[in-house]
Amino acid sequence: MGEEVLVGLLFADRIITENNGKKGIIGTFNRFHSQRFPISFPPWAIYAAVTNLEGKHDFALNLVSEETNQVIVPLSGQFEAKNRTDIVELTPIIMGAIFPKPGKYNLTFHIDGNHVGARVLLVELLSKTGG
Repeated sequence: MGEEVLVGLLFADRIITENNGKKGIIGTFNRFHSQRFPISFPPWAIYAAVTNLEGKHDFALNLVSEETNQVIVPLSGQFEAKNRTDIVELTPIIMGAIFPKPGKYNLTFHIDGNHVGARVLLVELLSKTGG
């Protein structure tokens, strides 16, 4: 059996699924800004896609503060890939995640306990003057 292959790992404002099954990824980003903390941003989404798997698998997507190791978004579950050539797309909507302070937050993607990929989300302090 081959290793899983990461196809994509993105932060987005929204992800829609069209009637034909295609995904529309709207407003990708890699940072949030706020004038105050703690802060909860409006709903946003994660797009995680993987291929080269068959059968049932456990997954975890965790967004963790690099400074404190606090888990901000813990997501886990299971998916099933019918064929090794299928691309499994996970598109969770994130609501209510509280960021305690500015900093670097690391999103990690694991399948069956194996690290598949990672992504950085920067959360920055926006000065009251707009800088």
